Amino acid sequence: MKHVNIHCDVAQANEIIAILEQCNISSFQIIDKVRVKNRLGDPRMNNSIWPGYNVLIMLQIRDVDKFEFLLNNIQNYNKNVTNINQYITMEAWNIDTLIYE
Repeated sequence: MKHVNIHCDVAQANEIIAILEQCNISSFQIIDKVRVKNRLGDPRMNNSIWPGYNVLIMLQIRDVDKFEFLLNNIQNYNKNVTNINQYITMEAWNIDTLIYE
């Protein structure tokens, strides 16, 4: 099982949700108005100097095939962006325990 964090500009959030739906992933959490200073692209600090902000989408995936499909879709998305501020960051790690009853 994997825990996945996806970080993106708020402008890309709906596109990421569409990718999640294509992957048949219906359970996720969104944290809005995340201020970031990225390695690539402009900072987004939601102020007059650095306007804009990110969203953080968190999810847990049990199915390895769904995870691989999501990973491939995010990689393909990033290959087709025209502006470095549109890149999506995805990180994932293994979950040892998940309690959800």
